[in-house]
Amino acid sequence: MQLDLDNWRVQVKKGYLEMCLLLIIRRHKRMYGLELLEKLDALDLSLKEGTLYPLLNRMTDDGLLAATWETANVKGHPRKFYSLTKRGTQSLNEMEDEFLKMTELVSKLQRGI
Repeated sequence: MQLDLDNWRVQVKKGYLEMCLLLIIRRHKRMYGLELLEKLDALDLSLKEGTLYPLLNRMTDDGLLAATWETANVKGHPRKFYSLTKRGTQSLNEMEDEFLKMTELVSKLQRGI
């Protein structure tokens, strides 16, 4: 049986998507959903709104993100901006450490160690 590469990609993305979102938000300080979708798309991590917004809501409920509505100085409709909380920053640091360990392990395995 041949590997279903598309399914494998989906499973891998689920594993690191949250970390990628936190990294992007940390870099830009605060972002709204459409900006995040555009950044992810530019990184070949395209998502649908129906995937992104429930994830952002869960991360907000979990205390990783703070969400604030901005109505002033925005064109069109109000926008919900997301920023990292202290807990989000701590969690991101832990995710980065764990991801580094995983990539180092894969590198060792590739080298035959």
